[in-house]
Amino acid sequence: MFTTLRNRFIVIAILMVAAVFSLWDTYRTSPSNSPVNLGLDLQGGMHLALELDQSERVSQDPASDTDLALTVLRKRIDEFGVAERVIQKVGDERIVVELPGIKDPERAKDIVRRTAFLEFRITDKTGAFDRALPSIDRALRDLGITATAGTTRPNAVTSLLGGDSTQAEQDSTAPLTGGAISTLIQPAGVTGVSPTPGEYAVLETAWRRADSLLRLPEVRRLWPRGLDLRWAGQPVSVGVEQYRYLYVLDEEPIITGANLVNAQAQLDPLTNGAEVNFELDRAGGRKFGQETARHVGDYMAILLDGDVQGRPPIIQSRIDRRGRIQLGGRSLQEAQDLALTLRAGSLPIPLQIVDERQVGPSLGADSIRGGVTAALVGTLLVILIMTGYYALSGLLAVGALIIYSVFTFGTLSMFDAALTLPGLAGFVLSIGIAVDANVLIFERMREELDQGKTLRLVVDEGYLHAMPAIIDSNISTILTALFLFQFGTGPVQGFAVTLIVGIFASLITAVFITRTFFLWWLKKRPDATLSIGKFRVFKDAAYDFIAMRRPAFAITGAILALGAVVLAIRGVNYSVEFTGGTLVQVHTDEVIPTESIRSGLNAQGIANPEIQPFGGPNDFVVRARIEGEDARSSNDTQATAAAVAAAFDQVVGPGKYQITRSESVGPKVGGELRQQAFFAIFLSFFAVLAYLAYRFEWRFGLAAVIATAHDILGTIAFTAMMRLEISLVVVAAFLTMVGYSLNDTIIIFDRVRENLRKHRRDDFISILNRSINETLPRSVLTHGTTLATLLALVIFGGEVIRPFSLIMFFGVFTGTFSSIFIAAPVLLYIERRWPGADARAARAGAKRTAAPAGRPAQSTAR
Repeated sequence: MFTTLRNRFIVIAILMVAAVFSLWDTYRTSPSNSPVNLGLDLQGGMHLALELDQSERVSQDPASDTDLALTVLRKRIDEFGVAERVIQKVGDERIVVELPGIKDPERAKDIVRRTAFLEFRITDKTGAFDRALPSIDRALRDLGITATAGTTRPNAVTSLLGGDSTQAEQDSTAPLTGGAISTLIQPAGVTGVSPTPGEYAVLETAWRRADSLLRLPEVRRLWPRGLDLRWAGQPVSVGVEQYRYLYVLDEEPIITGANLVNAQAQLDPLTNGAEVNFELDRAGGRKFGQETARHVGDYMAILLDGDVQGRPPIIQSRIDRRGRIQLGGRSLQEAQDLALTLRAGSLPIPLQIVDERQVGPSLGADSIRGGVTAALVGTLLVILIMTGYYALSGLLAVGALIIYSVFTFGTLSMFDAALTLPGLAGFVLSIGIAVDANVLIFERMREELDQGKTLRLVVDEGYLHAMPAIIDSNISTILTALFLFQFGTGPVQGFAVTLIVGIFASLITAVFITRTFFLWWLKKRPDATLSIGKFRVFKDAAYDFIAMRRPAFAITGAILALGAVVLAIRGVNYSVEFTGGTLVQVHTDEVIPTESIRSGLNAQGIANPEIQPFGGPNDFVVRARIEGEDARSSNDTQATAAAVAAAFDQVVGPGKYQITRSESVGPKVGGELRQQAFFAIFLSFFAVLAYLAYRFEWRFGLAAVIATAHDILGTIAFTAMMRLEISLVVVAAFLTMVGYSLNDTIIIFDRVRENLRKHRRDDFISILNRSINETLPRSVLTHGTTLATLLALVIFGGEVIRPFSLIMFFGVFTGTFSSIFIAAPVLLYIERRWPGADARAARAGAKRTAAPAGRPAQSTAR
C-alpha cells in the first residue's frame, strides 16, 4: 500500500487528522484549556500516597481492605467535584490520589483521611465510673504517681481533670501527682451547665495527658465492664477557660453508619447552627426505632471517628429512619464535608499519608512558560543547524519535525497521558534527538552520492543502510525508558511516556514521511540534483583514535578519581524523595535574610534545616530531611510542613508569602524510591546487554555496557562536584543519558559490524578507526542539535528542571567520549582475548596483508 505516493500521502493525512482531532477534543473538554492533559507539576494540584494505618489493622486481608478504602475514596472525591482526578491502587496496601487544580488542599486532605465511622451510643446513668475511681487512684499510686507536698490542691490530678488552671498548665508536661480520688474528675456542672449522666469536664490544657493516663493498661482494666470512655470532638469555652468533655458510654453502639443511605447538610432554622440530617435504610431504621423507643428519657451520644459530636441529646420519643446531627458552632462547609464523607461511607481502617506533593498554580504556569520558551528556542536552533548544513534536505527534515511534534502531542492526548514537567523537558530534548535518524540517513546519502549513484538509488540506499543503526539505537532507548516507567513515579513516568511516544513519532517521520517528501521531490523534478548541502565537516577523516586510548584512559581516570574524592568527602546529596522528609518552596513578597528564616524554623522545632535560594532573591527552598536513626514517621513529615508555614508566618507575616511547592515523603516511601531507582538502572543494563548480544554478539554488548557504566560513574562524579541533588528527575536524566550514550555506541558498532564484512583484509584496529571516522560527521551534527536544545533548557527551563538539563548536557560529552575512547578500545581488548568470527576473519586478512601491528591501514580509512 506504500508503493505509490498517493497512498503514502493518504496515510500521512490520516495520521495528521487523527492527531489534530485528538488535540482539539482534549482542548475542548479539558478544564485547563490545554491540548494535552497536564500533570500536577504543570497545572498545580496535590498528589497523595496513602496506606492503611498498621496500628489500627484488624483484618488479615490488606488487599481487600485497600479495595474497600479505594471505593470509599472514589465516592468522596467524586462528590468533592475535582475534574481529571486520579485515584488508583498501587500494590496491595497503597492508594495514590491526584487532585489537579485543587484550591483548598487542607480541606481535601481532611476529607480523604477522615474515617467517617458513625456510631450512636447511650450515656451511662448508673454512676459505675464514679465507683471505679478509688481503684483507679490506687493503681496510679502503685505506679508512683503520688501527691507532691505543697501543692495548692490536695489532688494534682484534679487540677488536670477539672481543677485549677494554673496548676494544670504546670502539670501538663511535668510528672503527674495524685491525692484524693473523689476529685479526680470533675462533673460537667463545673462548667456551669446542667450535667448529662456520664459527662465530666477536663481542662483543655490537660486532657491529652489525662487521656494517656486513663488508657494505661493498669488503669484500663479497671474501667467498668461494658462501658467506654470517649472525648468530645471540640472544647467548650467557659469564661477565660476551655474545657473538654469526657463521656462514659455503653461499649456497644445501638447502631452504626453502616445502615446510612443519605446525609445532607443544612442550617437549623431556629438556631442558625450547622447540622447534618441523615437517613437510614429499612433494617437500620427498624433497629434504631426499637432501641430509641427502649431508651426514651436517656441521653444518646453521636460519635464520628470515635469523638462525641456536641453534647448528647435526650431521646424524647422513638426515632425511626431519619434524624439529625447538630455540630455546635461549626461552619456549614464543615457540615457539608461531614455529610459528603458519611454518604461515601466509612473507611475500613484509618489512612495515613506516606507521600504528599503540592504544586501551586503559579509555579506550574512558570514551568509551562519556561518549557515553551526552551522548546521554541531549541527548535529555532535545530532549524538553523539543519537547513544551514543540509540545505533543501534539511528543510524537508524540518517539515517532518513539525509533523513529529503534532504526532507526539496528538498521541499523548489520544492515550490520555499527562504531560509533566520532566516530560516537557523530554520533548524539548527529543527535538534535538529526533533529527538523529535524519542525520544518519543524510550522511548515508552523501556516501552513496560520492560513489556516483543515481538520485533514486541514493535515496533508497541511504534509507536501507541507515535502518539497522536507527532501529538498534531507538530500541535501546525504549528499553531504558520502559524501566524508567516501571520503577518511576508520577512526573518521571510522564517523562518516560513522552520519551517512548517521541521515539515512535520520530521513527515514523524520519523513515516514512521524509522519504515520502524525497520521492515527491524526485517525481516532481526528475532532472534536478539532490540538494543535501555542500559544507561537510570531517569529510574523509582518518584520525587514529585507538592510538589515543591510553591518554584518554588517564584523563577519564583522573576525572573519576577526583569525583570519588569529592563524593567521599561530601557524600551523596539525596533529595527528600529518597531520604524521606519535607521540602517546601516559598516565594516571599520581600527579600528575607536566610538566617532569619533559620531562626524561625528552629523556633518551630525544625533542627538543622537546609535553606537555599531558588532562582530569584525572593524564592527559597527549605528541606528537613529524615536520616539515620532519627527517621520519623509519615505523620511527622506532615507536621514539619505545617511548622515551616508557621515559621514563615512568624518571620515574614501571614499573607506575605506563598508556598508554591511542597513535598512530604515518609521514610518508607523514600527507601522504596531508592530501591526502585537502583533497579531501574541495574535492570536496564542487563536488558541492553541482552538486546545487543542478540543483535550483534555478546562482545559488542559487554563493551557497550562497560562504556555506559563509565558514563554513569562520570556523571555521578559531575553531580558530586556540582553539588546537585539526586532526585527522581535526576535519575530520569541518568537513564536518558544512558540511552543517549548507547545510541552513539550502537551507531559506531553497527558500522564496525558492516566494515568487518566489507573490509576483511583490514586488521581490527583499522576497522575500528574507520568506523569511528565514518560516523564522526553524524556525531558532530547530532550532538550539536542536542546541545542546542539542552542549552535552551538550561537557560529557559527553570530551576526545577535545571539539574536534569545540566546532567544531560554533561552526558552528551561523556557519552561521545566513551563511545570513541572507551567502548571501541574495550571491544578491541575483548576481541583480542575472545575473538568472534568476524574479528578472526579480519585478523587473518590483516596477516595476509602484513599490516603494521597496532596501526590502522590508512589507505582504507576514510
